[in-house]
Formats: sequence, structure tokens, C-alpha cells
Amino acid sequence: MPRTDAIARAFLRYLYEADRFRPEVAAFLDSPHAAALAPPPERAELTEAVQVLTDRELISPGHEQVPGGLPLRAGLTGSGLICVNKHDGDLVRWDLADQDLALQDSDRQETAGPRPVWEVVDPEPATVPRDSLDGLARVARVALLVLPTVHARYGEEELVQRTARNLWEATRAHRPDAGRVRTLAAKLRGELSSGSMANTLGVVLLDSLDEAVREAQIPGPADR
Repeated sequence: MPRTDAIARAFLRYLYEADRFRPEVAAFLDSPHAAALAPPPERAELTEAVQVLTDRELISPGHEQVPGGLPLRAGLTGSGLICVNKHDGDLVRWDLADQDLALQDSDRQETAGPRPVWEVVDPEPATVPRDSLDGLARVARVALLVLPTVHARYGEEELVQRTARNLWEATRAHRPDAGRVRTLAAKLRGELSSGSMANTLGVVLLDSLDEAVREAQIPGPADR
């Protein structure tokens, strides 16, 4: 793999796994992702990789820059998220991928197996182990990460952002409320599977959201 492509791939994974929604670009140089490359990339090499990713519209850098020409912060675009999620950040595989990936994935979802059963919230609060909600927390965080770069109809982005943030906070609570988490997950699914996001963010996140719900095994009213 060409050196620039290897750095770009590592940088995409850095953005994908970062705790911040739009992390500092230069901080990548001190990250485990950079250290895993041999030798670790220099600032000029990172600048070149960032430009490659920007030209491919896989990342969205901010307008603010630091000395040396690097953008201060950057985040994944919807395409960048698909590149990491489906192709592990490999630019060659991304370039060779069918450009109708979103439509193909939508067709596959229509013929997929049964979705999880979304149950009505029990008015009596019940808690669920926090570590069992890691998958749901990750889906919510990724949604928040890429929402600023997703083109959506007026009002949809704000609605999904609010739901995703509420879900993130609910899964990270000291004693997560099972009913609230279940309701927010169902609400987020409905928002991602309809409107203009169905063929963008929904393509990537719906399957992951359904899988996270199954893994969480959130109890319903009949389970208590």
C-alpha cells in the first residue's frame, strides 16, 4: 500500500474511533494509530494525507488552521463513515466500490430478516448493565460524529442529533434506565429509516443499531 494511502487509512480510523466528535488533526501524530505505522508519519505526510481525504470528500476539515497548514479539526463525512465501516478505510477498495452502494444497501435491508421487536416503555423504571449498552452508545456517537456533514432536509439533522445525543447520554448514565434507552433507540431507528437520511446515514447505521439492540438484551415489561 502506498505510504500516503496507509497514513490516510490510519487517519480515517483515528477519526472513527476518537472520543471527540471532531478531534484535532495534529493530535493524530501522537495517537496509537500513527505509532502503528513504521515509521510514524511526519507532519508534512499527514498534511498530504488530509488533502487526499478532503479531495475524495471522505473528511470534512474545519476552516481554522494551525501553523503549518493543517486544519485544526476534522470529521468524517457520510462517505468517510461508509469507507471505514465497509472498507476498513482502504482507499483502493473505496475507489473500486460501486458508487451505487447506498442504493444497493437499501435493497438488501428491504429483503433482510426480521427487525428487533420494539416494545412499549414500561412506566416503572428498570436499570440495565451499562457495559451491555456499549454498542448503542457507539452508534449514537457515530451518528453525532457525522451528522454535521450529512445533507438532510430542513429540520431532520436537528431532530436526529437531539435523539442521538439523548441516547448517548442515556447509555452512559450511572444506572441506565432500560425503558428510556429502549424508547430512544426505537426513535432513532425511525428517524434514520425515513426522510432524506434513509439512503445516507441510515444505510450505514441501521444494521448496527439493530445489532446493538439485540446485543443489549434490554428487558421489556414482561421480563420483570
